[in-house]
Amino acid sequence: DDLQVEMGDAGQIVRLKLNDIDALQESETRVKVGVDTFRLGDTVTGPAHERPDGAAVSSGQFQGGNGIIYWTITSTVIPGTNWHVSRWEFNSPQAFGSVALSIYADLDIGQYTGHNGLIVGGTGHPNRLLVTDRTNPAEGVALGLRALKNASRMGWVGSPDIYHGRNGEILDPSILTGAYSGWGQFTPDQSRYPGGHGYGPADIAVAMGVMLKPSAKLASFETTIVGAPNEYIE
Repeated sequence: DDLQVEMGDAGQIVRLKLNDIDALQESETRVKVGVDTFRLGDTVTGPAHERPDGAAVSSGQFQGGNGIIYWTITSTVIPGTNWHVSRWEFNSPQAFGSVALSIYADLDIGQYTGHNGLIVGGTGHPNRLLVTDRTNPAEGVALGLRALKNASRMGWVGSPDIYHGRNGEILDPSILTGAYSGWGQFTPDQSRYPGGHGYGPADIAVAMGVMLKPSAKLASFETTIVGAPNEYIE
């Protein structure tokens, strides 16, 4: 698939085209510090800009439980591929304390309610979430989470709730339990996705939860966006 991605402030996807067709409804990241939640985009001090090497960088800071936490997000394309990688880095002079992030994306591929979701690498803490068009499963986009350092996966959720600005509430481990019960299920090709879980067809939007290690002062992880040619991720 031909995948075009543009990243904006605070890790937000601002443009995503699949084979020249707009495939993005909305994208947002929310932060939960203790019991308070806010948009990461509201904490930007260095708006997204392109470096000479083509990477897009934005930065900012917010008040943690023990002091200021600084963040930088660097987005780039791996040369010769359609892999878009964003590296999220956090640092603070003091231990982070309780900090979690909800990374949310609503992709619209093909028919509005005709998406399939493939969950790869475990249902509670997936490595990748692949959203495809049920009527043309060769078209799809995979969202990934990898290379976590002093950070951990909390789980993921796909639910009507995340359409209503409830990303802060979603950062409760009891809610990050997977797919909405009304989505329906199917079994993906096990030769390509051993142990993979399939959901849909439905209007699939997802949020992944990440928690920073409370005692750490440095943390990082990467999110990935990649097309799914030939009906699967190569």
